[in-house]
Amino acid sequence: MIYFLFGIAWTSITVPILLAVSFVLLKPIIILDDTGISMLVISLILAILDIYIGIKLFDNIIEPWLKKRKR
Repeated sequence: MIYFLFGIAWTSITVPILLAVSFVLLKPIIILDDTGISMLVISLILAILDIYIGIKLFDNIIEPWLKKRKR
């Protein structure tokens, strides 16, 4: 249950920030693309990267801390 809640909280906080920063930094690439495919590709890559970082953060930092606290 805690894993699910952490995933929702992590994604809802970090994905909008990552998308805003990346679209500002990569604005010239996005402007040149009329179809919007580059925007979709950038969004998918960032979402996958964000989920991967969230899983690693939970597995390496939060879960051991919760187990230590539970004892």
